[in-house]
Amino acid sequence: MKQKWIVILIVFLTAGVLPAAPRYIGVVTADGSFWVDNTGVSNHATVFEGSTIETQEASAKLQMAGGARILLDARSRAQVYPDHLVLEKGRSQLDSAAGYRIEARSLRISPVSLESRAIVAMRDAVVEVGALAGDVQVKNAQQIAVAQLSPAQSVELRPDQGASASVLTGCVSKMGKTYVLKDEVSGVTMELRGPELSRNMGKRIQITGQTAASRDATIADEVLQASEIKVLGTGCGTTLTALSKVAAKGSRERAAPLAGSGGAAASASTGTMVSAGSSVPTALIAGVAVAAGTGSVTGVVAARKKPKPPISPGR
Repeated sequence: MKQKWIVILIVFLTAGVLPAAPRYIGVVTADGSFWVDNTGVSNHATVFEGSTIETQEASAKLQMAGGARILLDARSRAQVYPDHLVLEKGRSQLDSAAGYRIEARSLRISPVSLESRAIVAMRDAVVEVGALAGDVQVKNAQQIAVAQLSPAQSVELRPDQGASASVLTGCVSKMGKTYVLKDEVSGVTMELRGPELSRNMGKRIQITGQTAASRDATIADEVLQASEIKVLGTGCGTTLTALSKVAAKGSRERAAPLAGSGGAAASASTGTMVSAGSSVPTALIAGVAVAAGTGSVTGVVAARKKPKPPISPGR
């Protein structure tokens, strides 16, 4: 009897220290060999929470249990979780994945809707993000939006610049009683606070200040407390008809074309164009430098299985 209780006690104690079974989260397929957690596999494999997948000559397709589809380009590596993928090198594409995101360095790239398709590429210190379809949002580690992309737009981002100030370029507009500015490069709309805003209505400015996500922001997702304003031009519109918070309801105004893409950039106001100048401006938002993309971001080609040779007659 005593031995029986000893066995029961041992089972009870060891039950609390045994590692839990890995959590299944999806499958990965490729037309060739790839690596899963340092183990070479061919054609397909089961994906568990925290699995590291590294491709070789062929791209790989991840079908997540939650419905998200992820394409990992050749010579890429990523760690996979139920609600996000951490891209460590190469390129990744996210389709049909509202609620899922890609993380690259300290950035978080999320599709806005099920129709959105995002492409993310890592190159040295640069993270390039493009919207292949639908709208795509990029936030930093502090959950501050640093880019809002519409279809066919891309930006190059350099996170961890160490600057606490933000520098944006755009037209000062107004929605209701709130002053706003939509940055020409990042597409992010900021609610402006500070002195001298009324006198700069309808002007294209470069504005410097501190950016923070604010619960009391009445219009945009972020607030910019202005510390310096430099006037670059005039002739902008004075009203903004739609902003990022409206986007969550599916009615956000499409972002203006990136400066430099055609010699001009659309202002934050509807129907107004302003000169982009001789050089493409770069935004700095909460420690992330944002520049117009090169336009080289394209979709990852999905892996396709090679057709099997036909069976010869007589077999």
